[in-house]
Amino acid sequence: MRNQVKIGLPQNNRWFPCPSQVTSGMPVLIGTLAGVAMDDYDSSTGGTTFCMDGDYVLTVAAASTQSPVSGLTATQGDELFATGTLDSTTGVTYNLTIDKTRGNTPFGNLTAPESIAAGTTLTTAVVRLKFGGSGPYAS
Repeated sequence: MRNQVKIGLPQNNRWFPCPSQVTSGMPVLIGTLAGVAMDDYDSSTGGTTFCMDGDYVLTVAAASTQSPVSGLTATQGDELFATGTLDSTTGVTYNLTIDKTRGNTPFGNLTAPESIAAGTTLTTAVVRLKFGGSGPYAS
């Protein structure tokens, strides 16, 4: 996978149905589980395999969209949250915005040693996926 920094051990890779817009390296929510697509959507199977743990280079915004909208510095270890486009057929949310908005779904933690300045977006942020969740896809 192109944006994987560190695999989780033991590896937790799972196949799920997903929308055709999913591409390799794309962060998603499968129900409330954070994942990153290992491959592009496969029309012959109707889905793809997702990594459910590990560290990935992703785009992170150092902001919160809760009222009032505000920039918040993101530092190593900070919890990150995600929101995006829900595909109601598969339960997969894609085209994620990952930021510090606590009202959104927990996604992971910032693991890169550098901070992200309040109100800015870093396209090379290292994020450790949150493992767990609830709902039909939880382990």
